[in-house]
Amino acid sequence: MSEDLEKYSKKKLEQMYSEINSVTMDELKTDGLTIRCGTKILKLTATEIEDLSMEQEIREELRQKLTEKLFLIKEKLNVKITEMVQYTQRIKIEAERKERELEEKIRNARVMPDVTMDHAKRGLSCVKSQERDGLIWLIQGIYWPKTVDRKPIDPRYSKKLLTNITFKIKTIGNKVVQVSTHQTIGLNHFDHYHQQNPDCWGNWVFNSTYKTPNDIIQIARNAEAVLENVNSRSLANRQPRGLPRFETLQRHVLTNEKSIENNINMLNQTTTRSGITADIRSNDDNVWSL
Repeated sequence: MSEDLEKYSKKKLEQMYSEINSVTMDELKTDGLTIRCGTKILKLTATEIEDLSMEQEIREELRQKLTEKLFLIKEKLNVKITEMVQYTQRIKIEAERKERELEEKIRNARVMPDVTMDHAKRGLSCVKSQERDGLIWLIQGIYWPKTVDRKPIDPRYSKKLLTNITFKIKTIGNKVVQVSTHQTIGLNHFDHYHQQNPDCWGNWVFNSTYKTPNDIIQIARNAEAVLENVNSRSLANRQPRGLPRFETLQRHVLTNEKSIENNINMLNQTTTRSGITADIRSNDDNVWSL
């Protein structure tokens, strides 16, 4: 565009210069003279032209002044055309910049999923990630270990381990690429027995794709269920911050079937969840790692 404009400007400039150069003193002649005298007009017509030395001097002086004036006109025309070209180029550069920005916005534009108030009531929210077509889903949940190697933890003790957490699920397009656990405030990784930043999920494999926000919620609930069992053969952290040491947890695993049944019945009769705010530090056996 700028090259075409430059060629067009040069062509027009040459045409204007040609018109200016065509103006000469030889063309500045008169064929006669008109004199008004009172109510009468006298018209004098040249019948013979004879060059006079004085006239030649005058014409030469006028020719020189006309040449100088025409040169100044050319210079001004050249400056104006140059300014016009530069101005047009600046407009073109700015237009191209805005066009690139718009194209970038269009490329990065993502239609947010249809997350409704019903989904929000179930603890779901969604934000954009840095990846193209990427989303981060945040689902409120709980961490509540209930068994160790599928053997039940004393329900009265297990209740005290209950912690509110946030599941973070990363997706790109319709692909699920990561599931991890985080603290509800600050969204730092949540320390637990299988936390490796991100989490180690053992043999559990989450769905690799999703269609609706309900699928995301279901993945989080499945992850919540997986965390109910502590696998002693794949521990990542034996002393997670805010939870009892694994050795302490093992001492509260029930082995007697009758004891298990009685404690489960007791748990069913209790509706209050004490969470981690309960005082379980009353004896040395319940020392938690900080």
